[in-house]
Amino acid sequence: MVDVIHNVLDAIRQSANQYLQNIDHRDDDWVVLTNLTAQGGTPNEGSQGKVVMCLYNITHETTISTYQPVRQSALGMYTVAPPLYIDLHVMFMANFADRQYGGGLGAMSRLITFLQQNPTLTHATNPRLDPSVEKITLEFVNLDLSELNHVLGMMGVSYLPAVFYKLRMITFAGPAMQSQVYPARGGGIFEKPVDLGLEQP
Repeated sequence: MVDVIHNVLDAIRQSANQYLQNIDHRDDDWVVLTNLTAQGGTPNEGSQGKVVMCLYNITHETTISTYQPVRQSALGMYTVAPPLYIDLHVMFMANFADRQYGGGLGAMSRLITFLQQNPTLTHATNPRLDPSVEKITLEFVNLDLSELNHVLGMMGVSYLPAVFYKLRMITFAGPAMQSQVYPARGGGIFEKPVDLGLEQP
């Protein structure tokens, strides 16, 4: 689970790049997972002439219940922290200029076709996925001009042809025990927090 976000994004990137390479082969990758600019605001030379895939937001998915039932083990009954479901917001931008601009539009068209044909990723369709990821769905996202301007300004880039997708969803569910559960008089139960050895502020 440690590198699951990178794993999911790179699995999509590799599959998209393979699709574009099968149509129009080139010696280097069509799609790269990177920033458009360096930390100082200078252009990222390695992203020029490519479709740049980058993560611009991470949000909490709230449509799924986080109820955690009491679990049973050889040591007794216990609970764990409820899972956290997150969505990844991803941008694909055609970083092609001058005479390459038209070729970049063609690459974007092929990329959109690939994503339209593959709206769901599972281990059956993409064995590169981390074992902890059961399924990822890709949803096309419409940004109005104000939202688009905000995202591009936040990333420090000027406008180039771009499409935006929401990847739903990645589950973070650690197995660490949160509390032990004991029977109480009257047929109910009560929980006793587990001391995880963390210092309190």
